[in-house]
Amino acid sequence: MFDVAIFTALGWERRAVTEALRAVEPAGRPRTWRGRLADGASCLVVQTGIGPARAAAAAAAAPPAGAFLACGCAGALVDWLVAGDLVAAESVIALGADGRPDERLPGVGAGLAAWAAGRGFRVHAGALVASPVVLGTAAAKAALGATGALAVEMESGALAAAARARGVPFAALRAVLDAAGEGLPASADVIDEATGEVRAVRALAAIALRPRLWPASGRLARQQRVAARRLGAIMGALEVAALAAPTEAATAAGG
Repeated sequence: MFDVAIFTALGWERRAVTEALRAVEPAGRPRTWRGRLADGASCLVVQTGIGPARAAAAAAAAPPAGAFLACGCAGALVDWLVAGDLVAAESVIALGADGRPDERLPGVGAGLAAWAAGRGFRVHAGALVASPVVLGTAAAKAALGATGALAVEMESGALAAAARARGVPFAALRAVLDAAGEGLPASADVIDEATGEVRAVRALAAIALRPRLWPASGRLARQQRVAARRLGAIMGALEVAALAAPTEAATAAGG
């Protein structure tokens, strides 16, 4: 049994995590690694690929773990979040196929943010939206403003549901990639959804033939580096106590 199972969708997200952990080695299955947190707690890292269906499948196949952590990037839904800002889920609002809120699932974001503050990291705790599709435009993100959520991503709804089914705490820790008023310039097919890795040739071709995308693509690349750096920094310090359920966290704080 692992102390924590960590799930990332994209290759660069996973690399930010595994490069920050200790004693990392392949775990014997495709796109899985084992390692240790800063306090020595054992962890499994799974690169799930993109979307809730792949996240659900990865969670179902994961061995027993004391907590689930969704880790990676998100798009901001509020205008005061900028690239690299960290967000932890107090709850996850899962959208249905019609794009409307379908379910609200619990997270331990408040405890994670409090733990982070005690170690010099600023993490904003609040709701995350889990969308079944990529929201590539500022207008699409603005339409979610009524949810009151801080940011949007794709996998946390499925992972939170899997954690609830197993009876373990769920945490989501996301670094903002794109601000609320920004879109995603590249077309979706430049990323292999099954693996979460960039298709380099397609990406270069898509950008090279569209000069109008060059400024936005350059901006996104810079913001990705910032997000990866901030994510790696906090993951390098992470301790399993940060992911405890509220009653467990209170017990630990009381000695």
